[in-house]
Amino acid sequence: MFANEYEDIGYNIIIVDNQRFATVHYHLASRLMRPVGKHVAEVLVQLTQAGLDPSKLELLGFSLGGQTVSYVAKNYQQMTGKNVSNIVALEPSGPCFRTLGKEDRLDASNADFVQVLHTNIDGYGMATPMGHVDFYINGGEYQPSDLNLYPCTTTCSHFRVLALWVVALRHPGKFLGIKCKSIQQARDGKCFENCPVEINNMDLTIDKKKHGIFFVSTSKEYPYFLGSKGLKEDYLYWKKITNINDGNEVELYT
Repeated sequence: MFANEYEDIGYNIIIVDNQRFATVHYHLASRLMRPVGKHVAEVLVQLTQAGLDPSKLELLGFSLGGQTVSYVAKNYQQMTGKNVSNIVALEPSGPCFRTLGKEDRLDASNADFVQVLHTNIDGYGMATPMGHVDFYINGGEYQPSDLNLYPCTTTCSHFRVLALWVVALRHPGKFLGIKCKSIQQARDGKCFENCPVEINNMDLTIDKKKHGIFFVSTSKEYPYFLGSKGLKEDYLYWKKITNINDGNEVELYT
């Protein structure tokens, strides 16, 4: 996944297969990613000595890989004194990392620029902003389901980020984020009235000068992007209705 999309836009690709480590017991796997990161960094150092330009070196990771890239980048910094240019972390893992300090997890200091996508912050992901720009997609908690009456719960929401990033690579400029004042404001989808309005692209054409927390709306069907419609509150994927019997608000995911 992603290799074809990156090659199509001119990238040379190195894929690290960490399945042997990542499929063992999660708590052990989260520790094994540290030596994995060191060994990958050693390979990148050798490539740098052979002529690889660090300003063109980018790292991409999903879930546990989204935390592993931080270990790659940190070790690369220590070995070369230079930064990785860019990190894209797709829904970096939260369990075993939420209580750790910046030195032991993904952080904006790991590269010249770090972009993070959040789709399940209270489940397998992590709510804490970890990049120069953090996108909280549909609030970052749960994603809209492709199937009516079947909610996209924890696992579905965690993995949805993969499809979103594939589309973002194929259709740059279609996922638009609107800047929020806080994580809670992004969770609640209440960033639309902020002034001045600040917008950024959730893809490789991102404006690296615009840092902060951004809310991104999507549709429930592939290819998911809303374009400029996503900047309007009318297109939030959830709708609140009132239960006539007891007056309690019920949130429906449609």
